[in-house]
Amino acid sequence: MLETTGKLFHRLCGRESGKAFLSQDRKEPTCAQILQELLEKAGVSATEWMTAADISKSYGYQVLRGERIPGRDILLRTALFLKLNLKETQRLLAVGGCGVLYPKIRRDAAVIFALNQKMSLLETEDLLVSLPERSLYNKEN
Repeated sequence: MLETTGKLFHRLCGRESGKAFLSQDRKEPTCAQILQELLEKAGVSATEWMTAADISKSYGYQVLRGERIPGRDILLRTALFLKLNLKETQRLLAVGGCGVLYPKIRRDAAVIFALNQKMSLLETEDLLVSLPERSLYNKEN
């Protein structure tokens, strides 16, 4: 059974329980595992996801096999396409090694708004253009 974050913080405060926790061999889920889980839950095929996220099939299958880790914008396009909530999106970004959405950054705030309003990917793009903020389809630096 998974422990809540609060319980983990509490365990880390104690010297012995913190050492025991840190020495455990824990297997964290990978970005590929989380993505596959989300696609399955949504009833979306890998090909449908790759088309919606605007990524090539070869790259998409490398991501799903765990050979590549997608960039932040691909994960955000995925979250919007799958209609993930903010908590699920933040988790996806975290396991992908990307920065989570931060509301003090206007582009991130716009994406948070879009997620909370269940906006489509196209509607989110329109919102970003209207602000103006960088598209989710621009090449990442």
